[in-house]
Amino acid sequence: MSRWECGRTLPDVESLKLIAIYFGVTVDELLDADAQRMINETADALHTLIMWICAGALYFLDLIVEALIDSFALSALSDAERRGVEPLLIVLRLVAMVWYFVWAFRAEKVRRDRSLTSALDIVSFIEGRRPGGSLPNTVFYRLILPYFSFWWTAFLVIVCGSMIVLIFWTRTV
Repeated sequence: MSRWECGRTLPDVESLKLIAIYFGVTVDELLDADAQRMINETADALHTLIMWICAGALYFLDLIVEALIDSFALSALSDAERRGVEPLLIVLRLVAMVWYFVWAFRAEKVRRDRSLTSALDIVSFIEGRRPGGSLPNTVFYRLILPYFSFWWTAFLVIVCGSMIVLIFWTRTV
């Protein structure tokens, strides 16, 4: 209940129905301007977190594409042609980086305002689950989200190692 009052979460539809029945009013009467404001703020927060995740994924894909283009340029293009490709890669990287950081700063404010401290909290909020409520008993919730930092680091090590191997392989071939 205090999370509703602080604007961290919204009551679900069933709770609204029960509250309306208890007080003898309609659900519409319960949803006044403050509730509409909370709904809009929650929708904005969800949008921000989803855009942050999408921007991060696109930024990461941009880095992979750049590495592939760069390794191709090393092996297939002359020095003059390669110098022509480099400015395009820099512009692509800057656009992706700026877009990611804009959403990252917005997402940090949402995380701070809503006390979302872990990947599990963020996913639960995006899915509309109650904080501290029961979660599905799936691999994603038991093994991936609670250890997200470990899995992300392992993934980055594998990708970076693969890129290094790819660069050395293209130089030797």
